[in-house]
Amino acid sequence: MSSEPPTVVAQQPQASTSSADPPVNPERKARKEAAKQLKAQQSADKKAAAAAARASQASSSKPKPDKAQRKPQSSEEQLSRGLAYILRHGAEKEGLAIRNDGYIRLEDVLDRPRVKSVDMAEGEGGKRRPGLEDVRKIVESNDKKRFELTEEEQGEWWVRAVQGHSLKSVVELQHVPLTLDNLYLLSVRQQDEEDEDDGLVDEVDAKLGGLQIDGEHDASKTGPVQVIHGTYTAAWESILESGGLKPMSRNHIHLSKGKFGDKGVISGMRKSANRLIYIDIERAIQDGIEFVLSSNGVVLTPGDKESRLLGSKYFDKVEDQKGNTVWSPSSTTS
Repeated sequence: MSSEPPTVVAQQPQASTSSADPPVNPERKARKEAAKQLKAQQSADKKAAAAAARASQASSSKPKPDKAQRKPQSSEEQLSRGLAYILRHGAEKEGLAIRNDGYIRLEDVLDRPRVKSVDMAEGEGGKRRPGLEDVRKIVESNDKKRFELTEEEQGEWWVRAVQGHSLKSVVELQHVPLTLDNLYLLSVRQQDEEDEDDGLVDEVDAKLGGLQIDGEHDASKTGPVQVIHGTYTAAWESILESGGLKPMSRNHIHLSKGKFGDKGVISGMRKSANRLIYIDIERAIQDGIEFVLSSNGVVLTPGDKESRLLGSKYFDKVEDQKGNTVWSPSSTTS
């Protein structure tokens, strides 16, 4: 019996798969690792350089005073600031009734947290809330005459801010409208002591809203009329770019009837202002722009009725604090 030869099964070659991972290139891997390390080192060096620069700047510059180390405000300053906020801006937010002439019942003002929290017992021991006499002292001693106090009925006192309001409901303040005929009210008298008495008469008349133009004003006793808006270098650039002055959040643009420190000038400009914009008020009045004089001598204008802008075409010149002209209508240098 013959046996069959064994069947030989041919082995099929294994098909190569495309999904097999390619061999790792050690050189490429090393380059990636080196690049990663270099990036990390550059980032660390950059942070170290920035830290060194900050440390150098801090050591070479005058350190800023810590807010906690600043001189605390006196009770009078706190009360004055509280009154200014409520009477000029915050009456409605505080839920207080304010009349069209700006007056608020003093009792109501004294009962607001911003005011009643002020401790007026400095040096007296204990604690005391502000009262009528404290407010009267603020009204009488404030060098810019910001506030007015009046008794309308027996024991019922009312207080108001003279100007500076952002409240649109305050529209009947006792301001004197300025015209081409009474611009002498803005002159700063600097001749002799007798002129001071004349100036006081005008101030009282203006405060009462009863100034009369009788045509008998002595022009020889009138100094030059200067109407100035005090601002700062950065703000001046913006003013020029925008085309003029705007009331911003207030009802009026505030102007002074002279430089800070001039005789008869008590308000209208901050002492630190380093750009003084001189206004051609006569030209502006001729063009229909309204100006009024407040009882503390501040010149106020809403600007043009439509644009609410006192245009730069009414700027005569701009000076720095030293009196140097830094801008004029014929120049573009600020």
